[in-house]
Amino acid sequence: MNRTFVVAQIAAICLCVVMAVGCGEEETHIAATPSATAPAATPGSPQPASPSPGNTPATAGATSISSRGEEVETLANTVVRTVTWEDGTTYEETISDLVFRTADKPDAGHGHRVVASWLDGARWQVTIFMRVVDRSTEPETVTDLRAEFYYDEEKDDFTAANGRALFALTGRDPCTSGQPEPDYCPLDKEVRP
Repeated sequence: MNRTFVVAQIAAICLCVVMAVGCGEEETHIAATPSATAPAATPGSPQPASPSPGNTPATAGATSISSRGEEVETLANTVVRTVTWEDGTTYEETISDLVFRTADKPDAGHGHRVVASWLDGARWQVTIFMRVVDRSTEPETVTDLRAEFYYDEEKDDFTAANGRALFALTGRDPCTSGQPEPDYCPLDKEVRP
């Protein structure tokens, strides 16, 4: 009789274990299923965002800023400005050609590159780095120019940030007057963003 009693106890324990496992699985399944009282979400319905300190909308991604910067660089390289210089000569040239003209070496070879740095909102700082090589001298003379501008996307306009840029856009060297302008001299002064 003891043997039957032990077998019955083992069977009862196994039945309890099976029922407990079954109940646990059912609770898991119920927790994963939406409750009957909560409204079902439709594909077009907005889902509330859980508030968190870092949950702020992003303004502009790095990719969009980068592509905007490339557009600004292209503009700085291709936009044509009509400028009448102090001597009365009118030039209709790209900004980079006007910068080159400030070196006053019309026969010298040159190369340049344009870099746009995003400041904030719709404002950019545009730098034209230019190297002028005068081979008429022995040894040849190499001059590095740095013209810096501010570009406003909303106004679609370039304004001078340093003396070289002001010289290019106005034909007036701000450093040769009796009282040089401190914001623009020396001509190729670097402007910090």
